[in-house]
Parts: sequence; C-alpha cells; structure tokens
Amino acid sequence: MKTLFCKASAALALAAGVAAAAQAGSLTYQGVTFTSTWSGNLLTLEIDAANRSGDWLEASSIGALQLKDLGSFSDVTLVSAPGLATDWTLSSNELNANGCAGGAHAGRSLCFSGERVALADNMVFQFSFSGGAPDLEAPHLKVNFFGEGERKVGSLLSQSIAPVPEPQTYAMMLGGLGLVGWMARRKRKQA
Repeated sequence: MKTLFCKASAALALAAGVAAAAQAGSLTYQGVTFTSTWSGNLLTLEIDAANRSGDWLEASSIGALQLKDLGSFSDVTLVSAPGLATDWTLSSNELNANGCAGGAHAGRSLCFSGERVALADNMVFQFSFSGGAPDLEAPHLKVNFFGEGERKVGSLLSQSIAPVPEPQTYAMMLGGLGLVGWMARRKRKQA
C-alpha cells in the first residue's frame, strides 16, 4: 500500500510539473522587456520600459499592438489595459506602419489599436480568449511606437516571444523526478 502511494505521488508530481497550465515568454528589445503569461484562457502582456535604449529611447507612446500565431479562437476581449488603451479596437488584420491595416488573419491573431497611450513602466494588457484552441507556443509580437506628436520612432517592433516554463513548473518536475529516482533506488536495495 505504501509503495502504491509513493508511486502515485511521484506520478502526480511529475505530471503536474510537465503539464502545468501557466506558460510565460519574455523578450527584451532595446531595453524594453515584453513578458507574456498564459494561464487558462487569459493572456497577460506586460511591457516594462524603465530601461529603454536605441529607438525606444525617443518613444513616448504606443499606438497599436498585435499578437499573432496564436492557434485558433473565435473571440478575444481586451479585459484590461493602461489608460486609453481600454478603448482600443480589435481587428484581425496585420499590424503595419499605418496601424491594423494589413491583410486579415481572422481567428489566429489579434491587433488592437486606437488612441495612443503613454509609454510607461509596467504597462499591463490582459486578453481573454474563447472558442477554438489558442496556442502560445511561440507568439509573434508587433508594436507600433511613436515619439512626440505624430512622429513614428524607429521601425515597427516585430519579434517572437519564446515561452519559458514558470519556476514552480521546474520545481514540481524536479520533485517528481527526485521521488521517482528515490523509489527506484529503494526498490533496487530491497531486491
């Protein structure tokens, strides 16, 4: 009975570590860090512009952002955003230099644009997905950023955000592997 309990505990710990629901991805570009966290049907994108450099040094606002290569979904809602971005409009078009005006990618990407919001530290955008099978294995992020007035600064940011497992995922997976190893060693000693 004790061996069965240990095996079950090890299997659960290992499975929990491998199949953890939360994923995160991070990208630092010219001192601006973009972090995406995916849990359940909620995607959180955080922009930290505290240490910006290069083209981003002159940036003062963001006018649009797009996430694409997201699997499939039927609907997405902007749950929360900084400042006037809460009123941004959703489009399934590609983000280009003129905003969300490129070709359509319905159900695979989201492009939100509208009144520009001041670039600040810890800007948090949250999106809720429904229908289909959203997938954030390697989302592609695009951001349109501006300087003072109507002046566009630098080029349109267009980079992939690679996911990395959350620290608790590693801890649970290592704990499960350690327990499996301990049980195998104990079984060899008994034989």
